[in-house]
Amino acid sequence: MGAAFPAGLVFPINALPACQTVEQGIDTLCHDAELKAQAVLRYYQQAPADLLFCFSDIAIQAEAMGARLAYSPASLPVVVAPAPNVLLPRAAQVGRMGVNAQVLARLDSQFPGRLRAAMVYGPFTVAGQVAGEQEVLRSTVERPELVHALLEKTLALALDYARLLLETGAEVLWVSDPLASLLPPIGFWEFAGQYLARLLEVHAGPTALHICGDTSPIIGPMLQTGADGLSLDQCLDLLALEDALPPEVAIIGNLDPVEVLELTSPEDVAAQTNELVEVMGLLPNFCLSSGCAPPPTAPLANIASFLEAGRARWRQLAPHAQGLRDLAATVHAGQRGKVPALVSGLLEAGASPLLVLNSGLMRAIRKGSARYEVKQCHLPEILLMVDAFHQGFQQLEGRLGLAVDRPPQVVLGTVKGDVHEIGKNLVRIVLETQGVKVLDLGVNVEGRRFLEACQKQGVRVLGLSAFTTGARRELKKVIQLFRETGMEEVAVVVGGAAVNQQVAASVGADGYARDALAAARLVKGILARQGRAGRG
Repeated sequence: MGAAFPAGLVFPINALPACQTVEQGIDTLCHDAELKAQAVLRYYQQAPADLLFCFSDIAIQAEAMGARLAYSPASLPVVVAPAPNVLLPRAAQVGRMGVNAQVLARLDSQFPGRLRAAMVYGPFTVAGQVAGEQEVLRSTVERPELVHALLEKTLALALDYARLLLETGAEVLWVSDPLASLLPPIGFWEFAGQYLARLLEVHAGPTALHICGDTSPIIGPMLQTGADGLSLDQCLDLLALEDALPPEVAIIGNLDPVEVLELTSPEDVAAQTNELVEVMGLLPNFCLSSGCAPPPTAPLANIASFLEAGRARWRQLAPHAQGLRDLAATVHAGQRGKVPALVSGLLEAGASPLLVLNSGLMRAIRKGSARYEVKQCHLPEILLMVDAFHQGFQQLEGRLGLAVDRPPQVVLGTVKGDVHEIGKNLVRIVLETQGVKVLDLGVNVEGRRFLEACQKQGVRVLGLSAFTTGARRELKKVIQLFRETGMEEVAVVVGGAAVNQQVAASVGADGYARDALAAARLVKGILARQGRAGRG
């Protein structure tokens, strides 16, 4: 391992939205050092990240080794044909690599004191581009010796390119190896990990490794590469992985770069950034980032909102981080007798009740839920966590300003034949702390009761919970009942241990949420859209 990866940084990966700051297309940008520097400098003036990148495309090393690329004004270069003959040039002699080195040097002069990342792509990913991804994957089984020979070449260029970028004074070596996620875990070290370890050794300073997709089965080998920080994809629940990473390794992640940073509004970006910081910002080895590189079309206002919201929420959290960590750990351990003193201590120290709820009590439950999903903990532990949660929530309830004395906006309940209520209760608590009045019908609720409650109260959002597989059938029955009785305007959202996105679609639900915070976000979005439609 090199130097420790700096903790507490806030940054999106890469700088691809920088292309929006100039009139020329991406095809021109890739080859013009002055134009690219102008674009990247303008980008970071509008989006002042803590770690700066030079705008790098994934195909740069493959092209240097002979792969044929297609360029476009509106999109990143892509490999359209593998290399007929594998080349091994010096990085300093490759025009586009020199462009990126010049941009990194300009960043230092324009933003002195700001950290810069030398971004290089991993040997296995480049091998797949140079020789064809499917061909290389097949060859890991049929002709591994040929794959290793190619990997030695892609590693050689990666090392040379890394040195070129690091010579500009870049402080961080950032290696992305997305194709490595397609390897079976048993083959990761042989075909990716050992080469990544050799690449990361080139830099004595901080290093980071990013691999796209679900890397939970290969966290151990990723750590074995010696990376000082692991950048984790948005598909991963960081709470389920945090205990697998030693405290000296940075956890970097993992706001969704497309569904959030590209496709929502600055307000939605801020809300989801706040949620991530409230949960992960307690850890001294956390860095707030995107789960992958935001695409070129991600609005600059969204990137700026991410940075601003993340830093602001972190400042609120920082004075109470240790106390919140202690509370979350105690609740997660199910030690309810210790909870009251910890909650009282935080409140006396000036922590807001909502912060104690979200970053202490709810964090513990969310971690338990995440670990339960991957079978790292079991129902007896969850029940003890919930008991400890309620012990603390009783102290906070009167201070939270919950929605009272207003007509309900949402009806919740667990469907007929199912008596599980933990998840449903947490959804109710989160919604009410966010100002949404909820009518909770409890458990084992027949479809007719849901219908009557929505009709009587004029509610247009219904939340159904199903813990058991048998309860899935009831979800469809309830939704059909609403459709058959002319209540199509009621949006039905579903969740629970027996439900996923596919189940939600199959029963005709209008939305699915995997946990309480996601459910609250979904419901509030529906209510906002219904409100706008009503005003229109």
